[in-house]
Amino acid sequence: MKVAFPELDNLKRAFTNFRPSLARKHLGAAIRRSLKPGLSALRSTTPRGPTGNLRRAIASKVKTYKGGNAVGLVGFTAAGSGRVKATAGTVKKGKDRAFHMGFLEFGTRDRRTKGPIASSFKRLGPFVIRPVAKRGQFKGVARVVTSPAFPKAFFKRAPRGQTVYLSSMPIGGSTGQPPVRTAFQRALPEMRALLPIEMTKSVNAALRDLADRFQRKPDGRGLPITPF
Repeated sequence: MKVAFPELDNLKRAFTNFRPSLARKHLGAAIRRSLKPGLSALRSTTPRGPTGNLRRAIASKVKTYKGGNAVGLVGFTAAGSGRVKATAGTVKKGKDRAFHMGFLEFGTRDRRTKGPIASSFKRLGPFVIRPVAKRGQFKGVARVVTSPAFPKAFFKRAPRGQTVYLSSMPIGGSTGQPPVRTAFQRALPEMRALLPIEMTKSVNAALRDLADRFQRKPDGRGLPITPF
């Protein structure tokens, strides 16, 4: 998602008066400060699941370019892009383990597995198949017990000759609200108000930065001159 801010055109043009390296340094800083409301909003709209990996993946990033431009991003760290920390069994936690973020944001169609088993493990892992119970709640059932216990891990088997029906995931899951889009809509007014303030601060900071790099010298009439 992106949005244009035509009211910032004059401030954007002010940065073109600086060399690109100085412009992207201070423009990037302004955008980074302006992203804070969006980051806070995404933390409030993201549900905490059994592993906590979705909330752990929340991040912001500012990308600057050689020409002096900069863009800001708020969202989730791309899955599989970094190091992870192993926990019990094959369940892992880390900032790059939010593989389900797209499902939560956009929902899914009805899903089925390709085989008769649905499991949280890619291969046989730490789970135990109990003998068929002769009495009690699970009488006549060969129950599978996972480690860690459900919902951090799961094991589901379809009847013979069938695949496992996993239904669909609605947009936003149980909350019904896509976390990124909802956070963006909530934070947009505050970010829109904050951007011109922070960009003005950054223009002034760039001017000070430039002035500090050059010593003022008098001209022939005794008046100070500057290189900008």
